[in-house]
Amino acid sequence: MIYVFFADGFEEIEALAPVDFLRRAGVEVVTVGVASAEVTGAHGIKTGADITAEEVVLNENLQGVILPGGMPGAENLNNNELVQSAIDYCA
Repeated sequence: MIYVFFADGFEEIEALAPVDFLRRAGVEVVTVGVASAEVTGAHGIKTGADITAEEVVLNENLQGVILPGGMPGAENLNNNELVQSAIDYCA
């Protein structure tokens, strides 16, 4: 499974294109709203995440994470303790 973390201000194409591509390839992808289940991208597009940060489980099923850029999304991801833990877990 791969987590794709969405934080307010994320670059929509950097988040949704990998989700679409990987799901078409049969990879289990779960989108995670860092602050809430509804996240607003850098260009004002509201996107619903599959789960919220409180539902994230770091275990052997986790194969990787995707961290979309965009501002202030990248900064919001960088400042999030759970995101940093997920990065450390996958390293």
